[in-house]
Amino acid sequence: MRKYFIPSLILLLFLIFVLSLSFGTVKYEFKEIIFSILHPSNGEEIILKVRLPRVIGAFFVGASLSLAGLLSQTLFLNPLADPYLFGISSGANFFVTLSLFLGLEGLFPHSLSVFSFLGALFSTFLVFMISKIKGRISPLTLLLSGIALNYLFSSLSTLFTVWGRDVLNKSVFWSMTGLSNATWLSVKVIIPFFLVSLIISIFMYLPLNVYILGEHEATSLGVNVVFTRTILLILIALLTGSSVYVSGIIGFIGLMVPNILRGIFGTDHLKLIPLSVVSGGALLMLSDLISRTVFSPTEIPVSIITSLLGAPFFFYILWRERPW
Repeated sequence: MRKYFIPSLILLLFLIFVLSLSFGTVKYEFKEIIFSILHPSNGEEIILKVRLPRVIGAFFVGASLSLAGLLSQTLFLNPLADPYLFGISSGANFFVTLSLFLGLEGLFPHSLSVFSFLGALFSTFLVFMISKIKGRISPLTLLLSGIALNYLFSSLSTLFTVWGRDVLNKSVFWSMTGLSNATWLSVKVIIPFFLVSLIISIFMYLPLNVYILGEHEATSLGVNVVFTRTILLILIALLTGSSVYVSGIIGFIGLMVPNILRGIFGTDHLKLIPLSVVSGGALLMLSDLISRTVFSPTEIPVSIITSLLGAPFFFYILWRERPW
């Protein structure tokens, strides 16, 4: 299976990319897509200005969430760790809603992306501190803590959204439109965050391989545990915050992809990091394609598709990790 996985994944990614550009309210042939990409001055505007930034945005959001999920599971030593389930995405969403409520969205260029990052960093730190109470707590207790934070941040976001009428319109539009609101500008925002996080993650693959053995073992083998945790917290916040800024909250990508890959390729982060990136990007591109074509011309939020896929997988992981 490993032998054919990578070639099959690359072929699948290319196929989803072409289909995503082809299907929609207007259908385009393959030759029209190629012509538009090679000759942008004479190409179809729908392909170049609507579908191409949306498809590329979907890839980088999916890749970022998948990598954030992998790093979360490494940091918390818990296969159930996921930016969505642990309330990290909701924390980013709450900080964006709060900045809209306070009228800070125009404070400086891309200020919402900065507030999204700060919210993700704050909620990641909260979950991490909870995980350290009285030593290592059980995966189920940590999961319940994350779910509680998820509800808390979601409730606060709803409170500020209802409180301010202007916030209601901006927040609902921002969070519900998802990838349909992706532009070349939002793609340019997420790519630097993603590339920096990817490069640092790859350079850290050896400490990460040792860290998953446990904190005491990692320390005895020469890994600076405090430094590794700090970098992981920042990377998870960068990846989650930039993703929430582009598409709103999308769940389960970070749970499904790393767990499936770990079951096939083991725990070597040098393999898991690039494979998580490509697989997560492909999965969200496919989910986005389904969300805007299955009930065409009506489009449903892509988070519904990822939840329908991810919820059964979550119960499988929960059953696999049961203590009895």
